[in-house]
Amino acid sequence: MKKTMISLVGGGGKTTTMFYIGKYFANSGERVIITTSTHIIKPDNYLEINAAKELREFEFGTEPLVIGVDEGKKLSSIDLKELNRLRLYSDIVLVEADGAKGFPIKLPREGEPVIPRNTNICIICMGIDAVGKSLKECCFRYERAEELFGWDEEHILTCRDAAFILTDSRVGRKGLLHDVKILFVINKVDTKEDMKKALEVEKFIKILCKAKSVSNYKVSITSYKNNREFCDFDFLVE
Repeated sequence: MKKTMISLVGGGGKTTTMFYIGKYFANSGERVIITTSTHIIKPDNYLEINAAKELREFEFGTEPLVIGVDEGKKLSSIDLKELNRLRLYSDIVLVEADGAKGFPIKLPREGEPVIPRNTNICIICMGIDAVGKSLKECCFRYERAEELFGWDEEHILTCRDAAFILTDSRVGRKGLLHDVKILFVINKVDTKEDMKKALEVEKFIKILCKAKSVSNYKVSITSYKNNREFCDFDFLVE
């Protein structure tokens, strides 16, 4: 398969989605690395390296290899130049490139997200539980909303608003090159009401992407409570 680097940004569900995708491809025989350009919660098994070339003789198995720098409860990024070189020694590199402190949706500040230059697919995440709540309740860095959209902290997030955040080049698509494939993932769609909201967000994503001439994208709606796990693996490798 084509060497692939997938960066995950935005709000809720990044880590769950990343590990689910990583385990699927590793179990399919691909050499999979999971890492971060910022921070991730430290798993039980991981590898600390200083240079990508240390993986030259590494024998991959049926689980993804997690790489990072031990900082206690979390792993931080290896040198970004070395992170970009990880593609040389693997088939798929999954990078958590953003943090949201557990909030379902996010507005990035200066310097965020940290998207490696070799990224050819970006997964932009949100939790559907953000819809219907005030920005102060549901949005990480909600104070950015006034400048970006003219919304105050008490603004109630609608499905249309969520789609605006996901598709805006200053927010969800921030830092992406024009040829990067985009997968919008709407997480935590656990009830019929959640699905109704998610389909409404998807509708507005399609309208906004057409208006912005964004064509190489897909929308994935997931729930890890109701057997609607991520399944758009073909989009990631086609």
